[in-house]
Amino acid sequence: MKKTIGVLLLTYNEEIHLERCIHNVQKLSNQIFIIDSFSTDNTLAIAAKYNIPVVQNKFIHHANQINKALEIYPFETDYIIRVDCDELLSDSLIEEIHACLNDEALSSINGFYMQRKVFFMGGIIQYGMTNPIWLLRIWKRGEGQCDDKWMDEKIVLKQPNTYNLKNLIIDHNLNNLTWWTQKHNLYASRESLEVLKHRYLQADQLQDKLPIKDLIIHILKSFYNKSPIFVRSILLFHYSYFFRLGILDGIRGLMWNILQVFWYRFLVDAKVYEFENSFDFDKTRIKEALKEIV
Repeated sequence: MKKTIGVLLLTYNEEIHLERCIHNVQKLSNQIFIIDSFSTDNTLAIAAKYNIPVVQNKFIHHANQINKALEIYPFETDYIIRVDCDELLSDSLIEEIHACLNDEALSSINGFYMQRKVFFMGGIIQYGMTNPIWLLRIWKRGEGQCDDKWMDEKIVLKQPNTYNLKNLIIDHNLNNLTWWTQKHNLYASRESLEVLKHRYLQADQLQDKLPIKDLIIHILKSFYNKSPIFVRSILLFHYSYFFRLGILDGIRGLMWNILQVFWYRFLVDAKVYEFENSFDFDKTRIKEALKEIV
């Protein structure tokens, strides 16, 4: 019997992307579900136009929204895929997903990783430390749940048995650079909380049976979080731009690596410093303040 897959979309004021996204994912499945963070634009009207069910939930962070959707929606498909509204599945990836889900040789696989690249300033970023980035976005229904993180959330499988898809998903946001910087300012606030949690509230222990790709990312992030603030963003830029050949992407590569790799990471560190400084770097007071937030 042909395997089915349901699509989970998270939305907040996504009128610029949603219709394009729906047309794209309909090539994969007509079983589409939306969890919305109380959009104030035409997002809900677009969803209604395509008869897509919508549940609204107050936004805390992406992980909370994903887990709430998995709790609320009666997914009856064999698999679930999570797609951001500004992402596009390539036609070759859609064909590959259909083929892999119905390949008996892969029937024991309960999670599929895909490669994502970013479309930025008129072209795809091909080089640097995050191009591509591997993401576990497809999992068997009932086998996965999102970890409780403020940023860089991921699906955690009960018994990981994963497969790497070969084709691309493209992050192609249609908003301008002002919107991009405002969004990343918000992201930096959330990520600074994750850094502070790591430094003051938890040892960031490894989860059991972590897939190798997530294990590598975990180790690298742990190393990064233990390195000196401010200096690490400078070193990371040089690693991405020169060692990982971001320079080959030309002017858009320069912009991407300065904004995404250096500026964003430096901003996270600045917010960490601001928080610590507001409590005079008193560890006890910082811990108590963090417990009230997270």
